[in-house]
Amino acid sequence: MRLFSIILICLWVYRSFGQGEYITLDDSTQLYIEELGSGQTILFIPGWTMTHRFFEKQKEYFSNQYHVLSYDPRGQGRSDKTLFGNTYANHARDLHQILQKKSLKNVILVGWSSGCLTMYEYIRAYRFDKIDKMIFIDEPPKWIGDVDTEWVYGSFDDYRGSLKNLISEPSDPNEIIDWMLANPIDSSTRAWMNQEILMTPQHIALSLYVDGIASDYTKEVALIQSRVTVFFMVRAFWYDQATNWLKQVTPNSKVVSISSHAMFWESPKKFNQILSTFLNTNIDKK
Repeated sequence: MRLFSIILICLWVYRSFGQGEYITLDDSTQLYIEELGSGQTILFIPGWTMTHRFFEKQKEYFSNQYHVLSYDPRGQGRSDKTLFGNTYANHARDLHQILQKKSLKNVILVGWSSGCLTMYEYIRAYRFDKIDKMIFIDEPPKWIGDVDTEWVYGSFDDYRGSLKNLISEPSDPNEIIDWMLANPIDSSTRAWMNQEILMTPQHIALSLYVDGIASDYTKEVALIQSRVTVFFMVRAFWYDQATNWLKQVTPNSKVVSISSHAMFWESPKKFNQILSTFLNTNIDKK
């Protein structure tokens, strides 16, 4: 009986979290990935300093219908840490190699936060090779600009202090966690989130942060609508700003309001329903 119980627990863990493995890229960098389920692939890309673990509640839900793949980008989580080349352009090359090495096509890409920059860089380098749909979670296509006319995080002056702080000392994971969640979390959840974030070395966090500040993917946004089905999920506080800007750049884009930067974690049932509805709706790309 005891052995049977242990087997059931092991099966539950496998079913919930998937099978982890390392995939070796052409430059010998190893990326940690997890897969679960079968069918069309839906691939989740975490944001700045984040890992695959933040999508646990999506893996369990979507694996009933899809082949779910999530991974730690280079420099983050359990993937190899490189001294140089920590840019979103390299993250996009890594993503393309994952699709190639896994023989994937007709993929649904879901990028969260800076994971969206990986997707924009993918468009820049590979257009829409192997891609069916693209979902962007709460990330403008450029970080700094005119806050009155563009969908941006802020001006350069708004970023000056945080950039200087990153140069002089490590960022505080607790500040990041509090910023991305709308509601308090228990101590055990905060502990593992802290641990995951701190797996990214400071030099890599800084490199990716600077790359984000320096990037502008406005042209890539304009390319998307006519080529793949696209969906933007943005926080309520800047929903109007994002919608107004997107209507100018990509008039037919679908935009929906979400409750927090990481709604998929703290309100997974509602988030998963929103995403499922979109995925199951036939939308004219033109």
